[in-house]
Amino acid sequence: MKSGKETLFWQILKARKGWETCLRLAGALKKARIAHGENEFWYDLQHIFAVPLESEILSELGFTKTTAEENLAVYERGPFSIRFVREHNDSFSLLHYRDETRHVHNMDYLHQLQHHYRAMTNFELSWP
Repeated sequence: MKSGKETLFWQILKARKGWETCLRLAGALKKARIAHGENEFWYDLQHIFAVPLESEILSELGFTKTTAEENLAVYERGPFSIRFVREHNDSFSLLHYRDETRHVHNMDYLHQLQHHYRAMTNFELSWP
């Protein structure tokens, strides 16, 4: 990965594990080289997991929970909002930014939110 352009996934690893940066992804080797302080370690990609999209993570990213009902949870960060809706046997997310709304099924991980946030706002989802 390019220095200075960490993805949110790596930023969370940095914040939670103390890792500084992902220095290199070796697709052929199926490994990632990650710096931790002055040390560098290679990790198998099978040991690196997506970050689940949970209330705690959203709070760390500066989202505030504005509504919490039985079938609805709403989180806001500036003009961007996320509604997690459960209706009958269906659950989905409604992402809203200014005049655009997206109806998204199966948004379970933070990197999925990151992609939608970037596409809708033209800004990276980063720590406040």
